[in-house]
Amino acid sequence: MYEVEVKAKLRNRESILKKLKDLGCSFSENLHQIDEIFIEKDAVFPTKLGTPVLRVRAENDRYLFTLKMQQTNRQDCIEREMEIEDGPKMVEIIKMLGWKQVPTVDKNRIKTKLGDIEVVLDEVKDLGEYIEAEKVLTSNDQEERIKVQNELYDFLEELGIPREDFIIDGKYDIMLFDKFGMK
Repeated sequence: MYEVEVKAKLRNRESILKKLKDLGCSFSENLHQIDEIFIEKDAVFPTKLGTPVLRVRAENDRYLFTLKMQQTNRQDCIEREMEIEDGPKMVEIIKMLGWKQVPTVDKNRIKTKLGDIEVVLDEVKDLGEYIEAEKVLTSNDQEERIKVQNELYDFLEELGIPREDFIIDGKYDIMLFDKFGMK
């Protein structure tokens, strides 16, 4: 499974919410997500393409464990995810294995679907508001995944997000690293 996504700075949340609602979207409850992210002890952050990244996500009252491996860019990833019972214990295990922690991402998120596109609106602590559009693909064809990314950028433009607000190849943990360093 491949997660293909695009991201943009969100400057007018209410306008985008209205456009999505006018398209028939309804939104999830607010999800408070805290992502603790880890890379191999000898890896350099931000990691190179193909390097495994582990994440333990606390999401409201549940925990998810995720492996991501970036493919053609940081927003095209092989992803494997499962719900786990004890997030803090998984974090402890990852640290005991010698993996190093990178910046923690703390965000509030709402989600919706429009056809096969998942749209999320995020308010990220210390970074601001963003919108992501995402599709999940099973094809390992890189050209197809790049084409889908371009379609997702076109979708954001149709919603009224200007190209200058697109975050190319960006991840919240890397953005926090660029802002604050490793903490």
